[in-house]
Amino acid sequence: MKVLLPAKFLFLAFFLSLNFSKAQEEAYFSVLEKKDLITLNKDFSVTYKSIKTIEIFEHRGLDHANLSLPSDKFNKILNFEATISSLSSGKVIKKVRLKDLREVSYIDNISLYDDTKLKVFELDQVSLPVRVEILVERISSSNFFIDSWYPISYYNQLVKSAGLEIRYPQFLGLRFREEDLPKSFVESRDGENVLLSWELSNLPVMEPGSDEVIPIVEIAPKKFSLDGFSSSMETWEGLGSFIGQLNRGKDNLPEKFKEEVLQMIEGVEDPYEKVAVLYNHLQKNYRYVAISLGIGGWMPRSADEVISSKYGECKALTTLMKGMLSTAGINSQYSLVYAGENAKKLHEDFPINRFNHAFLRVPLDDEVIWLECTNNFLPAGFSGDFTMDRDVLVITEKGGYLDRTPNFKEMKFNSIKRQFVVSLENNGDAKLVGENRYFGFPSLDYFQLNKFGNEKQSKDFLNKYLGGNGVVLLDFNIQTGRNREIPFATVSYEGVIQRFGQETAKRIILPTHWKKLEETMLSNGTLSWEEEFLIQTERKFEIESQITDVKFNGGDFSYWVDTQLTENGIVVKNKLEIMLPEDFSKEEMIKLVAKINNQLQQYKLLLKKAA
Repeated sequence: MKVLLPAKFLFLAFFLSLNFSKAQEEAYFSVLEKKDLITLNKDFSVTYKSIKTIEIFEHRGLDHANLSLPSDKFNKILNFEATISSLSSGKVIKKVRLKDLREVSYIDNISLYDDTKLKVFELDQVSLPVRVEILVERISSSNFFIDSWYPISYYNQLVKSAGLEIRYPQFLGLRFREEDLPKSFVESRDGENVLLSWELSNLPVMEPGSDEVIPIVEIAPKKFSLDGFSSSMETWEGLGSFIGQLNRGKDNLPEKFKEEVLQMIEGVEDPYEKVAVLYNHLQKNYRYVAISLGIGGWMPRSADEVISSKYGECKALTTLMKGMLSTAGINSQYSLVYAGENAKKLHEDFPINRFNHAFLRVPLDDEVIWLECTNNFLPAGFSGDFTMDRDVLVITEKGGYLDRTPNFKEMKFNSIKRQFVVSLENNGDAKLVGENRYFGFPSLDYFQLNKFGNEKQSKDFLNKYLGGNGVVLLDFNIQTGRNREIPFATVSYEGVIQRFGQETAKRIILPTHWKKLEETMLSNGTLSWEEEFLIQTERKFEIESQITDVKFNGGDFSYWVDTQLTENGIVVKNKLEIMLPEDFSKEEMIKLVAKINNQLQQYKLLLKKAA
């Protein structure tokens, strides 16, 4: 979904920029002084003016001067001026005007239509230190989305001063929300206009990896208008009502297609399975293509257009799916979410248009499931990390309300079960035959391989991630499926393991847990990992050290391991369960994974060679 105003680009560029710089010992790479002015006009348009000076001392701060300015039907750049001067000599090196900016298309290669162009300013090929003075003036024809204000724009940047002034007509109204600002606003009046101003100075330098909250002023309208459609954003109900206006009648299906829908679910009684049948039809027959034309990309194409063309954007595919479910007698709600990374919590008392994606909420008898209508291989009700565990705006006939998507923390969505046979050879290598089953998040790589990978890519992936070190696959097979909303993958395989065990003159040392834990296996912070394998060998031995029913609790994880000698060989069973706190940092994750792997290596099976 295309966000109408330039904030989408500035917001994206802001967070990308925070990730570009690596943590360094230097306190800062540049010094910033800036003043931003936002004016809401009587006709609902918004004028932005930005004046800033950046002094750059280190090459890692060059991107602190970069800008990407959108230009389309709703957004116009009125003026751009940049003056680049040497801090050493004071001489002007270069002046840049609007006509000098490089123009690129905003849309990426999966999209078909978008009328937005970006005017790009980049600072390169200059000798440091430099001073960059930038003036930007632009206007948006709608106040549907008003830029948030960040006094700090980059890591490793010293903000010497940052000011914001907002001017708006009193009759139009405005709402704002401050977060972690060291100093609040001052309010005054200028005739019919209200003036809000913030003046901040000498802000602390933020460094990558810090837990500090990024200061922000979020801004939202009371009354707003977009391409002739008007409403109020003072309540979530009002914003939902506006989206409902745009969607009205879009989910109506042609009569012939309604008959096809009813034929698809003929004889299916379970409501979830009805949803799954229709969702599977959508996945197989309609292609996702981003289309961002008309009313800022917020109005979906009609269902009959999608049926005819066989493609649609998130809004249109969601609307078609809604119409199909309605025909089947199943109620559903069109919903808006900020998908992907950088999603922020929404506040009940501060309605704001902070969404970039549409999907579908489906309440069934005993559960609520969410349908990601742009995905063409996941089961109905499982959307992975794209939209999980975040606030959403649910659109109803009466308006809208906030809900939250599931976090998929249950073990059934984060589970691995492995069974294999290891046949030891005299040289320490081993033959390997086994089957791994992956449920929920651990299965997604295998869905991707089956959908998009070739045999070589699949084999390379499995050689790297299937087991421990030294595995060389000779044959494999990947099957994917679902158990209701739980995706699963089954990988059967044959191969060899180079040096499965270690040998001394008198002993054979064998692992009880062959594969190491990896950080990627904890992408959702939860994991249940069970193994059972049989070790066979024709060599004669005695068990010198047997591990029987050993339990270990490490706080955030628990581990159990057991070995038994049977007539077929040595049976090894183990189970690792991990449940991380919500606020677990990446650094804590790295330390925990190392701790667990170290713990797993403690349990070795010692075999004494027979004389």
